[in-house]
Amino acid sequence: MMQMKQIMIVNMAQKISRKIFLAMILALPAIAISGPATASGEKTDAKEKADNGELTKENYIAVPPIVATMYHKGRPKGNVTVTLLIKLTDSEKRATAKKYLPRLNSAFVMEANRLAHDYFDIRRPVNVAMIGDAFQLVTNRTLGHRQARVLISDVVINKR
Repeated sequence: MMQMKQIMIVNMAQKISRKIFLAMILALPAIAISGPATASGEKTDAKEKADNGELTKENYIAVPPIVATMYHKGRPKGNVTVTLLIKLTDSEKRATAKKYLPRLNSAFVMEANRLAHDYFDIRRPVNVAMIGDAFQLVTNRTLGHRQARVLISDVVINKR
């Protein structure tokens, strides 16, 4: 009888802890939206001031995720998904890059397929530095300048 009461108490404690955990998870978006606060209670600005007092502005262009098939012994065994951004500070060059985005996306897909077929193995980790260097060369060649910077945010491998 005593054991039964202990089991019931443990079950109730687990239910309560689950509810508290769910409440904390549901409260996270509200905390993230409110933004970080400084020590004085004021919210910080998204744009930080530079040393000379001017606001710094960096522009990022989101590129749709790039998916390439990975092979093992000549057979498709999975795929790799690469998510990246292109960083530009010049608004003119940013407008040009947005205009060239379909061409850039196509070049990224072709380069990712080439790397996945020739260099990557589904059984070993992907060399993210190699992907970044190859995508940077493709970006420089497509846009015709070196002011754009490729920033890789995620590389995900899915095995079949």
